[in-house]
Amino acid sequence: MSFEPKPRELVQVRGGQIRLLVAPVARYTRFVALSKHFLLLAILAAVGVVVWIASDNTGEGSGRLVFTGAQKNVSLINEMKSPHYQGVDAQNQPYSVTAKKAIQKDEHTVDMESLRADLMQNDGAWLALDAASGELNSTTKQLQLMGGVTVFYEGGYEFRSDHVHVDIDKGNADGDSPVEGQGPTGTIKANSFSLVNRGEIIRFNGSVITTLYPNQHE
Repeated sequence: MSFEPKPRELVQVRGGQIRLLVAPVARYTRFVALSKHFLLLAILAAVGVVVWIASDNTGEGSGRLVFTGAQKNVSLINEMKSPHYQGVDAQNQPYSVTAKKAIQKDEHTVDMESLRADLMQNDGAWLALDAASGELNSTTKQLQLMGGVTVFYEGGYEFRSDHVHVDIDKGNADGDSPVEGQGPTGTIKANSFSLVNRGEIIRFNGSVITTLYPNQHE
């Protein structure tokens, strides 16, 4: 005697198979989601414990939490190789500043190494300054020279000082450090100096010592 299930019973059996297949998948999906949340909570808890230990170990005899081999956070530096700045002053006379290297200090200021500044006049006269380091403000056109400054002036004159401030727009320069100079007419030493209009007038101040070459001062 054979038994043939009714269509309704066959549907119920198939429905049971579907439920048996879907239920484990649903349970596994819920397990994975719960595991991810648990792992995230565990990481946050571990970080909180580390921060608490690091902040709490400040008393005498407390242990110290030290991180080794961690890379330090280095700020980005805007460094320029062989920069060249040029323009004109208030009298429309050209100038240029070149350097071996420059680092942007802020929006308007750069620190430079091994630099040279050239200030030219429209009549062809010139003034040049060399320095080991310097700072240029491109907006105010103020130039600070440090670390052994040499000033070259048309006609064969040369002056040396430790620090010189240059107002590029006015064509003036001054130094409050001892200065030594030489030229076709002799040598000079002084406590400070000032230079006006690209060398039209040069003043030496404080304990001035001058040596004139024979037959060269006329």
